[in-house]
Amino acid sequence: MQVVLGAAYERRLDEAVAYLIGVGADAAAQELLDDAYDALPKRLAQAPRIGREFIAHNPEAPEVLAAWTAVRELLGDDIELREYILEDYLALYAIHQDFLHLLTLRHHRQCGFDFSEA
Repeated sequence: MQVVLGAAYERRLDEAVAYLIGVGADAAAQELLDDAYDALPKRLAQAPRIGREFIAHNPEAPEVLAAWTAVRELLGDDIELREYILEDYLALYAIHQDFLHLLTLRHHRQCGFDFSEA
């Protein structure tokens, strides 16, 4: 399965790394970069359904419905939306045809996912 890194995913990752560097956690920033750009895409390409189903754990929550709607607008209705726990972060991704789209990333304490690219 081919993995596509979305612009919002890269943007949120850049923001998380900048924050970690800003608080002096350079090693954590490098580990996040390594995991998010290398290890996670490889892991998901080999086992795309390793992450939990996104909509199943709280389908009525406004944040869940907003994310589901945003992804359907981006990729269409024929998607499988999942999230993967990456240390203190959650990576939201969609399986669509033969592609796995890494859509966005957030810290586990943040509410909702941000799909903006800038």
